[in-house]
Amino acid sequence: MDTVLGGLRQSLRSLGRSPGFTLGCVLMLAVGIGASTALFSVVEGVLLRPLPYPRPERLVELAQRAADGHTMRFSDPNFEDVRTRAHTVAALAQVSGTESVVVTGADEPTFATRVLASRDFFSAFAVRPVQGRLFGEEEQQMEGEPVVVVSHAFWKRNLGARPLPLSNTLTFEGRAYTVVGVMPESFDHPAGTQLWIPRELEARLPSRSAHNWRVVGRLSDGIDLQAARVELTHIARELAAQYGQETPMRDIAVEPLQESLVGRVRPTLYLLSSAAAFLLLVAGANVTNLLLARAATRARELAIHVALGAGPGALIRRFLMESLLLSLAGGALGAVLAAWGVRALLAAEPGHLPRINEVEVNATVLLFTLGLSLVLALGLGLVTALRAARQSPGAALAGAGRTLSGGGGAERTRRALVVGQLALALILLVGAALLGRSLMGLLSLDPGYRTEDVAVLSLVLPPAKEEAQGRRNVQQQEHLLSRLAALPGVRAVGAVSNFPLEGSAAGDGTFIVLNRSDEVRDFEDFGRLARERERTGSAEYRVASEGYFAALGIPLVRGRLFDARDTLDAPHVAVISESLAKARWPHEDPLGKLIQFGNMDGDLRPFTIVGVVGDVREQGLDDAPSPMFYGCSRQRLRLSSHFHVAVHGPMGSAALVAAARPVLRELAPELPSRLSTVEGLLAGSLAPRRFSLLLLGAFGAVALLLSVAGLAAVVSYAVAQRTREFGIRFALGATAEDVLGLVLQQAARLAGLGIVLGVLGAVGLSQVLAGLVYGVSTTDPLVFVAVALLLLGVALLASWLPARRASRVDPNTVLRSGA
Repeated sequence: MDTVLGGLRQSLRSLGRSPGFTLGCVLMLAVGIGASTALFSVVEGVLLRPLPYPRPERLVELAQRAADGHTMRFSDPNFEDVRTRAHTVAALAQVSGTESVVVTGADEPTFATRVLASRDFFSAFAVRPVQGRLFGEEEQQMEGEPVVVVSHAFWKRNLGARPLPLSNTLTFEGRAYTVVGVMPESFDHPAGTQLWIPRELEARLPSRSAHNWRVVGRLSDGIDLQAARVELTHIARELAAQYGQETPMRDIAVEPLQESLVGRVRPTLYLLSSAAAFLLLVAGANVTNLLLARAATRARELAIHVALGAGPGALIRRFLMESLLLSLAGGALGAVLAAWGVRALLAAEPGHLPRINEVEVNATVLLFTLGLSLVLALGLGLVTALRAARQSPGAALAGAGRTLSGGGGAERTRRALVVGQLALALILLVGAALLGRSLMGLLSLDPGYRTEDVAVLSLVLPPAKEEAQGRRNVQQQEHLLSRLAALPGVRAVGAVSNFPLEGSAAGDGTFIVLNRSDEVRDFEDFGRLARERERTGSAEYRVASEGYFAALGIPLVRGRLFDARDTLDAPHVAVISESLAKARWPHEDPLGKLIQFGNMDGDLRPFTIVGVVGDVREQGLDDAPSPMFYGCSRQRLRLSSHFHVAVHGPMGSAALVAAARPVLRELAPELPSRLSTVEGLLAGSLAPRRFSLLLLGAFGAVALLLSVAGLAAVVSYAVAQRTREFGIRFALGATAEDVLGLVLQQAARLAGLGIVLGVLGAVGLSQVLAGLVYGVSTTDPLVFVAVALLLLGVALLASWLPARRASRVDPNTVLRSGA
């Protein structure tokens, strides 16, 4: 212990004598450790930490799988059959997608997200409410009492955290629901849900081609995932044999629920974590270079210690102690930077990361930081100690230590570290440049609709379960459209049930091409015709007003759009997208075709196609245009409660939103509404790509600065070691330009080698980016050449100052001093 404490005091005194060196090392290590710790916090919270439920590894999610491998949600009949026959998965439950509803009865009217959850949903997660109870048996049936379980956040924010039972009820979608329970703060499934209501309150659809329900469950005791997959595949094949073309299900996909939740973000997080690790390696290489340079300047001091009897072990302990102090200080400062970094990441993250509310700098993360610091200390200390132990004590005491340390193995090690730094920096910069080019390519795409000067107003009216309510909704919608159209500067106004990029639940399904003699009286007739696959097609289903296409600038390709002729009592008409026309009727004119699409809104009256419009990229710029089917909103009353209004005018989106706000307050003062712009929705859809680009670009920029600083240090050290050589060259007739070129040539060789290794590394890692870039090759030569030239230019610029210093060496002074 005395030896350790003595070595600690000695190392502290030694580092204290070089405060600039010590501070530089600590800061560089803090940057690398802080970046790695911040990213590890995200990975630990999102990917590694188990879900906050009992035995979370037993939770699974199921999906129907078609013959082509495409997965889809479950239909009601298929779910019931699987639930009845399966023994390897217990507590199977249906859960709908989240739906935005307007809630009254809380402290004030508000938007909230609600889902329908079937019996066994909460038991699958093995959770209990923190207040009240869950659904009762008598409430989980068609005529059951409407009840709702609320999230902890909704209870606190909108119900004042008042103890249950609450005196008031919540009204949404035309029904009054009694609040019976409050879920724990940790329960968040599906993500962002605020209200859970019994699925059994809604009627079941008899069609096996409908796919509306996500299915979750818990593996039975003693059953593993593979056994469940085998049994469910067998059940799917039995159902396919029994029902044939009536069901598209040919297999059942089963995966752990955690993988289902976070699998889509795994590649992005691994990419960013690798970038942070590269940055840490660059910082570690820089500190190693500084330690080697410092050891070279201490060659005589170390030789004296050896001459006085200090063995190799003592030297290694000394260097390990110094590197340990530096690493622990860097780790402590890095933990502080990581805490700030996590807060900055959470603020900048656009809301697309699952489980983001669980990300924090906790004990696990701090243990990671400590372990990282100890590993760095061991690596830095051993590399420096082993290089210093190879010095010749006799040569150092004779005064030759400087020359020896400046060449040979130590110098080669320092140059190799610089080459590695430059290679890693190039890899990071190539990744950032590829993401940047991908983002620019997406921004240059035509989405198929107008993106400038369009405001978007989102409203929710009472559900149209009866025709009278549907008529009232349509009247209110048309009154709103006429009032908005009268605003100064407004050119076009239109409404649609699901707006591009808005994120609301979209509807896609199977339609039937009818003959004039076909009659569809009920869904049994629909199912019978749907079995004739040559008469079916698939498309996204929307209802839109007549002004919608003009407001968004969606062009008419053929036929006509909706107009005043299309009343509720007139034959129902539809407009389809160009991609749907080409896919379903490649050699025919689709105009006049009779279509049955009643499975999407429960209205079995057929459509006649009257027009074809241009394609739009509904889900995002990086998704291909979806086949679209638009019904007339004036005719399809059952989808009249949720709608989005597009208002186009030259005054600018922000001005349009400001002008529309008082109209909304006048028409529906009791209902909240959302106002946004198409530009804002487009920016939001690209926010995850911008977020990845920002982080990777920042890591690349810092790595570049550290790398060129390391190169400049190596060149400066080499210039200092070769001062006498330069003096002799000048005495023999060399010019300043000769010496300047000589030094820059050395820097260029190091940079060139780093660029070559970096290019090879970037090509080798290109597959990591394959799923994250759009419209650009991961080996795009333009990107590689541009980044290589940037790195070479910055490296030469950083080496110019020491090279200029070498070109100004005075030969007389050098030769007289014997330097």
